[in-house]
Amino acid sequence: MNPGITALAYFIFWIAGVCESVLISQWPRYISSISSGRAEIHCYQNDTDYDYLYWYKQLGGREIQLIVYLLAGTANFETDFKSGFEAVQTKKQWSLTISSVQEKDEAVYLCAASHTLQ
Repeated sequence: MNPGITALAYFIFWIAGVCESVLISQWPRYISSISSGRAEIHCYQNDTDYDYLYWYKQLGGREIQLIVYLLAGTANFETDFKSGFEAVQTKKQWSLTISSVQEKDEAVYLCAASHTLQ
């Protein structure tokens, strides 16, 4: 079985209890990759006022894990994700790359944005 990565078009959005009309899009919706292949997921938001951009991973209905947050284009990875992942930001878009997909990478990946560190 080839491991696949599921990137559902979900977004998580926090603004201190206030909801604003901001579009956050994530693509592709699904990714299939052969083992050791490279996988990329992208997010776009139509409001450049969000300082913190996030990538999360959820394995089979378990707790959501923070992979990385980006602040001013600098990626800050959680300990378990410091190798094998890359995260970049270009203005309104941010991307996550898994450099060598393994079976353990099969999960739902989510992007998010906020004004403050969550």
